[in-house]
Amino acid sequence: MRIHMVPNSHIDPVWLWDKYEGIDEVLNTFRSACNRMDEFPALTFSASSLQFYEWIMKYDRKLFKRIRHRIDEGRWEVCGGWWIEPDTNLPLESSFLKHAEISAKFADRHLGVKIVTAYVPDTFGHPATLPKILAETGFKYFIFCRPGLQEKPDLPSNLFHWEYEGHSVLAYRLKHHYGQWGWRPKEEILSMLDDEEYKKQKTNCYLFGVGDHGGGPSIDEIKFYNKYMEGRPKGDMGYSTCNNFLSEAEKIIKKIPKYSGDLHFHAIGCYSVMRDVKNAMRNSEHALSYAARALKMNGKKDDCLDETWKTTLFNQFHDILPGSCAPAAAENAKGELKGVESACKDTAYSALKSISQKKKPKVKEGEFRIFNTLPFEVTAPLSIESMVYFRENAAFKDAKGSLIEIQEVLPSVRCANRRWEFVDTLPAKDFKSYHFDNSKIVERPKSDSVHFQPGNPHLLRKQIIKNLHPARKAGDFIGYSLLHEGATGWTSGDSLSSVKFLVLDDKSDTWGHGISKYDSVEGEFKLESTSVMTGSVTGKLCQKFTYGKASLDIIYSTYSRIPGVYADIKVKWAEHRKILKMEIHPEKANSPLLHMQCAGGSARRAADGSELPMHHWSWMPAADKGMAIFQKGAFACDCLNGRFRLTLVRSSLYGFHDPARLDPNDPQFDTDMGRHSFNLIMLPCQKLDEDYFNRMSEILNEPFTVVRES
Repeated sequence: MRIHMVPNSHIDPVWLWDKYEGIDEVLNTFRSACNRMDEFPALTFSASSLQFYEWIMKYDRKLFKRIRHRIDEGRWEVCGGWWIEPDTNLPLESSFLKHAEISAKFADRHLGVKIVTAYVPDTFGHPATLPKILAETGFKYFIFCRPGLQEKPDLPSNLFHWEYEGHSVLAYRLKHHYGQWGWRPKEEILSMLDDEEYKKQKTNCYLFGVGDHGGGPSIDEIKFYNKYMEGRPKGDMGYSTCNNFLSEAEKIIKKIPKYSGDLHFHAIGCYSVMRDVKNAMRNSEHALSYAARALKMNGKKDDCLDETWKTTLFNQFHDILPGSCAPAAAENAKGELKGVESACKDTAYSALKSISQKKKPKVKEGEFRIFNTLPFEVTAPLSIESMVYFRENAAFKDAKGSLIEIQEVLPSVRCANRRWEFVDTLPAKDFKSYHFDNSKIVERPKSDSVHFQPGNPHLLRKQIIKNLHPARKAGDFIGYSLLHEGATGWTSGDSLSSVKFLVLDDKSDTWGHGISKYDSVEGEFKLESTSVMTGSVTGKLCQKFTYGKASLDIIYSTYSRIPGVYADIKVKWAEHRKILKMEIHPEKANSPLLHMQCAGGSARRAADGSELPMHHWSWMPAADKGMAIFQKGAFACDCLNGRFRLTLVRSSLYGFHDPARLDPNDPQFDTDMGRHSFNLIMLPCQKLDEDYFNRMSEILNEPFTVVRES
């Protein structure tokens, strides 16, 4: 068939409306589609998102039976194979695996189908690693729309084999939008159907139907296309499905080109706007994985988490997670995701407490049992915080009685709590016990040492350099300083010479339509004060910055036995339509490529200043050196001429889409105002080691839960 006409309705269950209005639109659209199929016996219909079908089961069983009849008849295509049409840049691999697993179970049990066509026509770009995830979870085909031809003209064809590390799917970029009726003149629609590509290629795909807020193919639209198809040669055009088109294309088109790489750029603002929703999403993903590991440690299955996974997967929809939805929808998403995180913490604690209680404590004062749920042992900074119920300067020991060196630091509250940090190795999928031994007293600094003291950061210079020298396998880590005076220390100006906090002006819309970079630097945060803390376990430097009504505190820490510099950043943001970026400029870093973690792998991306979606690690090669940056809390970055900029906060307006008018007299509803937190590890290293980088990312997000037994 030269043109496969695919009736569909792209439905945004959340966009400029909330989920409950979205449920109504799904019901109305699917009911309308069934009615149209009753009226037009040749009509087909394609719809994605297994969440929609679960809603139909819940709210209208009669309608579900009608749909199931059309599925069995072969006229209703269930495409997509994921719980929803998600953003594909920001979710972790674990989410995509759950999308496929939970959706496949539902489709098999309730719809009697196996879905092999992935379908995300409205999603705003796709990472290079996605073909691997798709292929490994049973997909053969992939349909998308963005980036369009003008945004990415270097695709060899709209139909191509998309490849990553030996994995491949047959991908098709829609030549035309997924819906035209009601906003294009009929003459323009007719010219689209007479497209030169459609004439030259043996088989093509054309989607139509009212979408976004539901609708599907209307009566007038169906009659219009029926009339157009009258008189055409038999088999030239007809109603069809996405799967029929792609399976036919695979058979009859002999030379289909290959492509490897990202499918970018479209809507770069969606990598960073509405950070609070993105952060809630990431926290829920890690909480679900953490709860699953804790359950398995306790000999339990993790299928009890499926319902909470569904909540997380739903809120990865491509108008929720990217930050392009209405304020009410955003608040609902944050509430649901916080609920997932809370439920997972309870589940995990219950499992770990059960394990802990099987082993009675040996010390009457009680034990601190620190759990590591990861499948590998971990040497990391650890901490405990507690009300004091033991002798001052009591020795701190592990279960074997070995003395553990600890350092008192500031507690999270200024009341009666005390907090200590130490470095130790935790076994894989197990816990290690610690206690204070009241019978043995050791010398420690006085309690005032927990406070930061005004002073010269040169006090930390030796410890910083020491911790940037090799500490693991020879050659892995190298001893040049990120925080350099010349090449080896702190600057005399009490600021980190290679780290800046920049404010950029941003007049783009919420999506960042029409641009690929943010580089309009307006100013820089001003350093107000510097203070230091030194000790046998950790050295810390605290810097306080201000810009306008915004403020920023950063604490740099180094630890004995562990290379690299840790950073804890707290931001109070109050800038209208501005961007906050943290600029890091490692010594001699000037590679044209930035190596970045993605879902299911990594990608080499051009260090040309373009805004890039971000997971947990990035690596900047620098001749015989390099810098790995691990982070928690940010979702976008850019890199150019050896400087790496982490996008911390982007304050835009909720759902502002060019060319809508912004009247200066109207109140404006800014996103992302208020408090934000970030964690970084900056690690100079000579070579790329993805396995190690992935483990470091897991460590950065592992709770290391403390269970107290006495």
